[in-house]
Amino acid sequence: EAQLEPMSELPLRDYQAAAVDNLAKVTQGTVVIPCGGGKTRVGMGAIARLRTPTLILVHTLDLAEQWLGELRDKLGLEAGLIGDGEERVAPVTVAVIQALARWDEAKLDTFLQGFGLLVLDEAHHVAASTFHRVVDRCPARYRLGLTATPEREDGLTALLDLFLGAPLAVVTHEELVAAGVLTVPEIRSVETAFTYPYTGAEDYAPMLAAVARDEARNRLIVESVVDEARAGHVCLVLSGRIDHCQLLAEAIGARGISAAVLTGEVKRERRKELLDEARAGKLLVLVATSLADEGLDLPRLARVFLAYPGRSRGRTLQRLGRLMRPHADKHDAALLDFVDRKVPILRRHHLERRKLYAEVLGLPASKLGTRKAAGGACA
Repeated sequence: EAQLEPMSELPLRDYQAAAVDNLAKVTQGTVVIPCGGGKTRVGMGAIARLRTPTLILVHTLDLAEQWLGELRDKLGLEAGLIGDGEERVAPVTVAVIQALARWDEAKLDTFLQGFGLLVLDEAHHVAASTFHRVVDRCPARYRLGLTATPEREDGLTALLDLFLGAPLAVVTHEELVAAGVLTVPEIRSVETAFTYPYTGAEDYAPMLAAVARDEARNRLIVESVVDEARAGHVCLVLSGRIDHCQLLAEAIGARGISAAVLTGEVKRERRKELLDEARAGKLLVLVATSLADEGLDLPRLARVFLAYPGRSRGRTLQRLGRLMRPHADKHDAALLDFVDRKVPILRRHHLERRKLYAEVLGLPASKLGTRKAAGGACA
């Protein structure tokens, strides 16, 4: 088996080193580490330890870019890239799964034969057919899955174990907070006055459209964001709809705060520029769809606004994780959750989110703050 060139030293935290040791012993498995706990570093630790040609599978170009940058900065490696019209193969290659899925079987098999380690980033996607077609065909001796959210809501979690074996390491938010790796954000529930005559499942989509159009609710969100941005905090506003993102960004911009929209419609180069500006603290407000939920590396982020209803466990965990990364210019962090308490189903979704916040932060739910729409101090 070919060996990689010697590379830069990579210091690992205890739990990262333990995960790499376990992989070297048992050859495959998943590592479950919350956002901000250094999953990418575990992958790079495995590359440095095993010194075998490595294929890193990702599902977005943004993640591919992040890996290429990290491999260059931390290991001094110029990795290859499959995706975005490029087919540059190197001893360590980052591949966007959708690009490989388009290859014919003979080409794919020849390519996969060259790797001794397969790293799956955001490994919970392995249950998707494009992923497991490639994973199944890859003869690499070592397989490492990295995820912050192993629980899939479609019940396919068991497939993760089937493809990659039992977890090699599971690290909790509490452990990372105790070790000083993550900070604990404040949770603020902000009550809106939104109402809707919801009677059953067929009303759900129209109700969400009404949420996005509700002027008073949007004004409340915009005022909250503008206040926090004026105080110098880097803010991420999340909605499930592109039209809602654009509406909010325009309204925030009209109040004199520059806000950029991050959605799948924004060209990748532009997204990269915007994230770089936010990392440098030059752009204070990003308004994003779920595109921003995976692979958004923004340690300076101090405020997350949930401007749109939802109860996805994985997304909620990731959003919280974004805020928990420490940064020298960040003195506190807060998640502002806009609660449509007057609509029973949306109130229930919010209670599910609160339960999850409490679980992750190790706090009783009663300790999480609430604010009325009219303002007022947090409880």
